[in-house]
Amino acid sequence: MFWSKDDIIGRLSQIPRTLEDISIDIFKGVPSKNDFLHRVNLSRENCPDAPYVCRKLYKNVNIERELMHSYMDGALSNEFAIRQTSYRFMLPYDILSDGIRKEYRVIQPEDLKVRFPMAYERLLEIKKKSLPDAGGGLDSGGLDSGGLGSADCYQLEEEKFLRYTSTPKIIITNHYRFQASYDATGDHVFADGIGIVLGDPALYHYITAVLNCSISRAFPEIWKREKLRTDSNLYPKMLKRFPIAFPKDESTEILISTISRYLIYLNRQKYISSVCSLACYQELIDFYKRIADLLILDIYLTNDLDPRFLEILSENITPCEEEFEYSSDISLMIALQGIKKNILDSPDFRKCKFNNEFTNILATIKNNGVW
Repeated sequence: MFWSKDDIIGRLSQIPRTLEDISIDIFKGVPSKNDFLHRVNLSRENCPDAPYVCRKLYKNVNIERELMHSYMDGALSNEFAIRQTSYRFMLPYDILSDGIRKEYRVIQPEDLKVRFPMAYERLLEIKKKSLPDAGGGLDSGGLDSGGLGSADCYQLEEEKFLRYTSTPKIIITNHYRFQASYDATGDHVFADGIGIVLGDPALYHYITAVLNCSISRAFPEIWKREKLRTDSNLYPKMLKRFPIAFPKDESTEILISTISRYLIYLNRQKYISSVCSLACYQELIDFYKRIADLLILDIYLTNDLDPRFLEILSENITPCEEEFEYSSDISLMIALQGIKKNILDSPDFRKCKFNNEFTNILATIKNNGVW
């Protein structure tokens, strides 16, 4: 069967289950521009006790570390894993409870002045610079000339993401293309992206793999046809319609989840390791991502993979109970290379037949300029 773009879009559009059905919440990150809550960078020495450097201003500022949170945006994102950077984002809020959903409140100016005097002085400095443009006085954002006034002057317009501080989530960005990163600790503040908190924690690795698969490039076309996409930006409303399909057998789902954990580990280590070369990591990333693509493509569209191929994968790719993807154990890297070699060297691997539909579908997705 020859699969055209319309065939693929039509099949995907018929999948009844969506991301909204399995999510607790889908929400936007922080505004990318804010005068009072700003992105900063560590000093060149990358010393934890050194002053921060304000973005664009190139000015050193001292702010209490308790208010600074790890920051990422589309330019800093990566497939599968959060790319660690020295950027931080100031959030003068108290998080008041544990669990999936948190209670939160903005720290009032008088309390901020006592508990976090350096942050208070920094916000006051920003306020003074903004007064000439705003006209000054209490009517300009609730500020007076003597100090910080209403907390509205530095609270976020969109606060919903604060409910899920320190809650595991998937962060979706749309930099050069659609990318899904798994934030296991949930501590990252993100801009120009969408956060997804799932109802079942066991699904995080599987859904991360699905969101990063090759056929996800077709989903923007679905949004466009359903008139959910008016520009290049991502919206929670759009992602709620993301079709989610699960395999009929649990073993395939476990395979994809395990491969996703491999990819989370490899993508993270690619940016922090000084032991192995970048090419070494990328070679393994490409291999495991290709396998995940084939499995997900089969689930969504064809259901016709060679059974022996699945058996070979199951024999070699086994789930690990440890959260290994967040460590930097070189022995794991060696193990992943060994798994790849065992799969390729399996006597029956070369005999496995792949329906021509796979090549046709992937070529259609890759070569179509719309995606």
